Amino acid sequence: MKRLLIFLLPIIIFAQTITKVDYKGLIHISPITASTITQITPNSQFDIEKIDKAIKNLYKTGYFEEIKADFSNGVLTFICKEKPTIAKIHLTNVSEDVKKLLKQEMILPKKGELLSKQKLEKLKEFIKQYYTAKGYYNTVVATEIEHLNQNRIVLHIIVNKGKEVYIRNVNFYGTTIPKSDLLDEIENRPRTFWSWIPFTNAGKLKVYDLPKDRQALQDYLLNKGYMDSRVNLPLAKTNLDSYFADIDYQIYQGKRYIVKEIKIDYPKNIKVKLPELKLKKDKYFNVSALRKDLLDISHAFMNEGYAFVKVYPQIKKEKTDVYLTYKVIPGEIVYINNVIISGNNKTLDRVVRRNIYLAPGDKYSYKDMRDSQNALKRTGYLENVKIKMKKISPNKVNLLVNVKEGLSGTLRAGISYGSYTKLGFNLALSEKNVFGSGQSLSINADVSAVNRTYKITLFNPRVLDSKYSLSTSIYDTSFEGISYTSKERGFSIGLGKQLNRFTSASITYGYVRTKLSDYNTTEYIMPKSTKSYITLALGYNDTDDYFFPTTGIKAGISSEFAGIGGDEKFIKTLANFKYFYPLTDKTYQTVAVLKYRVKGGAIAKNGYLPINEKFYLGGTSTVRGFSWYSIAPKDSEGNEIGGKYEFITGAEISTPLSRKNRMWLTGFIDYGAVGEDKLNITRSSYGFQIDWITPMGPLSFIWAWPIKSEKGDDLQRFEFTIGTTF
Repeated sequence: MKRLLIFLLPIIIFAQTITKVDYKGLIHISPITASTITQITPNSQFDIEKIDKAIKNLYKTGYFEEIKADFSNGVLTFICKEKPTIAKIHLTNVSEDVKKLLKQEMILPKKGELLSKQKLEKLKEFIKQYYTAKGYYNTVVATEIEHLNQNRIVLHIIVNKGKEVYIRNVNFYGTTIPKSDLLDEIENRPRTFWSWIPFTNAGKLKVYDLPKDRQALQDYLLNKGYMDSRVNLPLAKTNLDSYFADIDYQIYQGKRYIVKEIKIDYPKNIKVKLPELKLKKDKYFNVSALRKDLLDISHAFMNEGYAFVKVYPQIKKEKTDVYLTYKVIPGEIVYINNVIISGNNKTLDRVVRRNIYLAPGDKYSYKDMRDSQNALKRTGYLENVKIKMKKISPNKVNLLVNVKEGLSGTLRAGISYGSYTKLGFNLALSEKNVFGSGQSLSINADVSAVNRTYKITLFNPRVLDSKYSLSTSIYDTSFEGISYTSKERGFSIGLGKQLNRFTSASITYGYVRTKLSDYNTTEYIMPKSTKSYITLALGYNDTDDYFFPTTGIKAGISSEFAGIGGDEKFIKTLANFKYFYPLTDKTYQTVAVLKYRVKGGAIAKNGYLPINEKFYLGGTSTVRGFSWYSIAPKDSEGNEIGGKYEFITGAEISTPLSRKNRMWLTGFIDYGAVGEDKLNITRSSYGFQIDWITPMGPLSFIWAWPIKSEKGDDLQRFEFTIGTTF
């Protein structure tokens, strides 16, 4: 800070009176405001201390770079030099990610702000730390100021990104565990032959991951039974001439312990279903299993209303044996005082509340809270849901439900190409949360060289917030098959009911007019027909997410009875089952999801059964790698006539590429069978796909290759779709 008090008169000036106070150089504040800050007015006595204090007060406003005071002929003049105003900011060699972070953290100066040296230093340090965290060292951030008129400037920020440091060697001292096993536990490790593959270890030094590496090694030793082990902070020796680093770990390993006894000590008057323990008797001690047991035991008591239960491990060591007691202090039974919902800018409170299984006055239950969270996530229009407790008394809590609304209105599109279907395009506009009511509306248009579908669907999952649902749709479709062309126009209306948290039932009535043409087989005996039908359906869903479930079951069965009037008479039964199972690492964190699906269908013919109602395989929903509807029985003339039976199954394993961006990599195997009287036509395939939740909806890139195929099959090695799910 520069402060300068200039006196032009001798010492006797101190006794003079200030006749006038003047301010020069003011731009952002007025003289009246300045007088309020200095508190010096005409006709007051000249006082050095008051003037010095006035300069300090002016400087504290942050507007000034330099302030001087001049007293001459009774006039006190404050000569001010304001800080320059930023007119423009030019960022050179700054990535879009850095720009976004600078704005989010409000570190980047804005146009019209005064230049602040402190803020500029903070900006430079932030950019350096960002690139250091990314593995770039010796990053230089330079600033240049270009002066304009009217005390305005252009601020130039130039970044010279540093170089990456590669790890040459990692040394572990004081342990007998093989080096290769320890290297598998840490992020900072030397390059390997496979380092060029994306998402694998690149061998680059990331200093901010070193503390996490130390903790990972500590947990690894504790999971192996080395309860007395210690891992010191690593020493990274970096040569900034060669940009290579060596990392040293000092480890005290200690003895390895075996669990000899496990007890759970809790008040026996409490009836509770205890969980199966992860930590096992006569096995080596494992700290991750211990932590999981503590959590599972806590949840068991929380399900009985003991929301603030405490579970402590009491460990007794004898030589290399461990005697463990889980001490449970249940506390009081807790009740819900209120449910407070936040974050729902669009969704109505009552729409959120109807998916919460805890209400004021209810006894607290962890299972109810978890089921509520999963139910909200299954709606499809809430991206994230967090439910927390706020203690307001020893036996009462408020339930804080914070939701983050995600993509509800979507534009979905799909592009595909097959040797028969040629170029296909799908466009759908949908809104899962119309006016925040939880109702969904979709308008779908699907056009290709052989297919045209227009459909409008409205679905209300909870009519008047009851357990009943209502759905209706109208559609107009045409399909040019290999052996026929069909045109359909129809509508449907359905009523459903939520039987319990996970199970629902519905009944649907529909009416369709069908026109068949361009056929080369006597299979079609009615060029024009009508179908009047009723469909009964039962569904079950206890998964934990709408787009990417990691656990649970999704299943359903339906029967369509055609012949309630009309020409078509048949019964079509469909059943499907999907299972999601999380695969966890040594610390019980989900690292992948195993998925299995099976679907079956059968048609009982009671009269006229048109060819377009029968089963055809191929496409992303059945057997990937084959074009849609290209697998089916044929008549004696080679015309595809569809089958009365179908069976589809497949397994997948998915692992997250980026949890933050909701991107998953999936490997799959598909198998399908179809037939007229038996399942005699089979196809299978394998491949992988990348699924990603984008602003336009779930996006999938699919690569598939046939395992079993026949000559003449319409193969489709790559497909791109938006809006598909497993």
